[in-house]
Amino acid sequence: MNSTRREKLKGPVRFSGIAFLVVSLLMGMPAPSAWGQTYKNLAQARQAATGAKSQDALKTVLLSALPQLSVRDGIMLCEEYESKVGTAFRAELRSTVGGLYLLLGQTEDAAMWYTKAASLDSKYVMEALRLSIAVGDQKSTLQLLKNEALSEESRAMLDVWLSLYDNDYASASAKAKDALARVSDQQVRRELLFLQYIADFGQFGTSHSSLTKDFPSSIESDLVTGKVFPSSWFVLSLGLSWLGTPALLFDFPKKNLPNEENKNNTVTQWLQVGYFSSKDNAERLSKTLTAKNFQTRIVELKNENGDLRWAVHVAAKEDWQKTQSTLKDQGYESYLIGP
Repeated sequence: MNSTRREKLKGPVRFSGIAFLVVSLLMGMPAPSAWGQTYKNLAQARQAATGAKSQDALKTVLLSALPQLSVRDGIMLCEEYESKVGTAFRAELRSTVGGLYLLLGQTEDAAMWYTKAASLDSKYVMEALRLSIAVGDQKSTLQLLKNEALSEESRAMLDVWLSLYDNDYASASAKAKDALARVSDQQVRRELLFLQYIADFGQFGTSHSSLTKDFPSSIESDLVTGKVFPSSWFVLSLGLSWLGTPALLFDFPKKNLPNEENKNNTVTQWLQVGYFSSKDNAERLSKTLTAKNFQTRIVELKNENGDLRWAVHVAAKEDWQKTQSTLKDQGYESYLIGP
């Protein structure tokens, strides 16, 4: 990449709908019962963390408390004790804080924390780079690009993204075409094909792509055909390929919707309240919300590594913002994921 050509990145890219991406990045949270301890609020978790006699004990408290706290309380707890955990766990905890900020839509804070995580563990470099580019953080972007852990394929893809953010569609298209001739990794090829599609559309007002033929079940293919987020292409700045499955973006099969909804042919909006590596945790949250008179569903997904994850959704009643407000009043952070 020719880093000298860029005085600075374009201003921060603002977009909605990114919060669902964070869930594929968070550490696997164990069921609270696995540790034999529950925390009703932040104060209890703080008390337990302060009383931890070792770094391993503190890690256990944090891992047990985080799934039980609201997103904001979880952030506060992690930020307070991040400097006190062992070095081996600190990078993971920093990435979790970044993920929680993403869940709140605070992208700049998320970028900062992923960058801090990347300073300790190179496996977080790509996430940190995507977020730094998205918020227009030139200094962090150029510094992260120096990381030796980045593959040449990843560098080539990021260079295309940078050209797109400069609105240099011709350059982006040429770089994507060149990279596709050299890249063999199928996940990277999916994203490059999508970026080339966007670049050609921006340059000529029309575009064709082999995505629908080569990767018919991919999220990128659905974006090209307009099945999901047809007007929010730049959500790919966080890498939809990480999800490993388009399930989260598909319309939920009608057979799984309430009979009344099928009968009236209406569309229900859903809010995501939780995302877990443990199905037991998802079922526990779903039962709790159902007991509070919320309509819930559990969606099984896979992350980028093919590991199973479970998302808990709540159906919005008429105005989804009112449902979101009601959830927040009861201590649950949520974000709209659509129908």
